[in-house]
Amino acid sequence: MNGDPGGSTSGGNVGSTVPPERWAERLQRFTDRNASRRTTIEIDQTDIGAQDLESDYPLRGVSYDDRDGRIEIMLGGLGDVESHMTHSIVGASEVTILAGADGRDELLRVVHPGGQTLLRVLDY
Repeated sequence: MNGDPGGSTSGGNVGSTVPPERWAERLQRFTDRNASRRTTIEIDQTDIGAQDLESDYPLRGVSYDDRDGRIEIMLGGLGDVESHMTHSIVGASEVTILAGADGRDELLRVVHPGGQTLLRVLDY
């Protein structure tokens, strides 16, 4: 994806699994490319199945703190204190970014104990 090594293609999409030592940098770049785009978050846990966490919130940012191993997804409009949320993921073991054939990001996948979190970036 976007010239990153290790990308693979499937059905016109390009995916890139990010090495852990690059999570902070690549998630910042993901944020820079996608801030303000509308999103959905799906949590897929082995014990409860797939659950929608949110739909149609604008992306504010995604970050990784290597001190506590936490990935945070921040959503909501700028200046909108009532419609915002932060989803924290502890114990991530894999981060994958999937782009469409046009090169625009479509999905951020974070694998964690018991399942995965899927952040979809929408076009509208």
